[in-house]
Formats: sequence, C-alpha cells, structure tokens
Amino acid sequence: MRRNQDLARSLTTLKARYLAVNFIGLAMIAAVFVYAGVVEVIKWRLAPFAGFARLDPRTLDLLNYTFLGLAAAQFGIIKAVQKFMPSRSADHLTQAAVITFALCEVVALLGLLIFLLAGNSLNFYIFMMISLGFFYLFFPKYAQWEERVRSSGSSGKVTENSKGGV
Repeated sequence: MRRNQDLARSLTTLKARYLAVNFIGLAMIAAVFVYAGVVEVIKWRLAPFAGFARLDPRTLDLLNYTFLGLAAAQFGIIKAVQKFMPSRSADHLTQAAVITFALCEVVALLGLLIFLLAGNSLNFYIFMMISLGFFYLFFPKYAQWEERVRSSGSSGKVTENSKGGV
C-alpha cells in the first residue's frame, strides 16, 4: 500500500517536472527561431552583408566542416548524456533533459557564429535545421519518463531505455 502511494506521489512530481521541462524546451526552440530573426535583420540592415570576418572561401569551407563535425559530436554527447546521467536516479531526468536541450541549441549557435563571420545565411539555416532535428529526436516523452520511474520502484534507480528521448 505504501509503495503504491509513494509511486503515485512520485508520478505526480514527475508530471510537474515534465511540464516544466517541456516549457524550457519550447523556450529553447523559440530561441533558435529568434536567431533566424537576427540573421534576417542583419541581412536586411547591413545589406549586402558579407560577414564581419570576410573569410576567404577555403577558410570558410574549413570552418563549415569543422562546425559540422562539432554538430555531429553533439549528437554523440547527447546520446552519452541520455545513457549515463538518468541511469543513476529518476531525479536526474530533468537535468539530463535541460542539458540535452542546451546541446541541441548549441548547434544553432554554431550556425549563427558562422553566419556572423562569413555572411552566408544558408550556412545558418543548415545548422538551424540540424538543431531543430536534434530537438525533435531528443525531446523527452512523458511515457518514457513514467516507464523509468515505474521500473525504478522504490529504490530510485532507473533502468536504461533504448527507445531514445530523455
């Protein structure tokens, strides 16, 4: 009986945390669209905008590939955060989700940086799409959180979930 009450209380707390994390995630997604607005305003106000660094094409290509490599690394880092951080306890689900959101947003920031340096908005939009794709892939799902809490029982341990999402 007591275990059922603890589980019910735990699930109520989990739902509140999940809703807060949802709000944070949506705000961070909105920030990516704000970056797009910044790109368009800069293009419009400083037309023709060639970037603040005026990079030669070879350097720009190298920078693009470097940043794409960093974006790919973000994917691996996010997977590692999801695998190791929540595996300690259900309390870490919220932290893992916020860290995941930040890592997803970093990809859009890389695109903004390359736009500011080189002035090509297409570069930004490529990174923006990668960022939004990461948000889509890694946005937490309540059913998975609930499954982890239920499987942890009263011990507070969380089992590993191979379905993705935090």
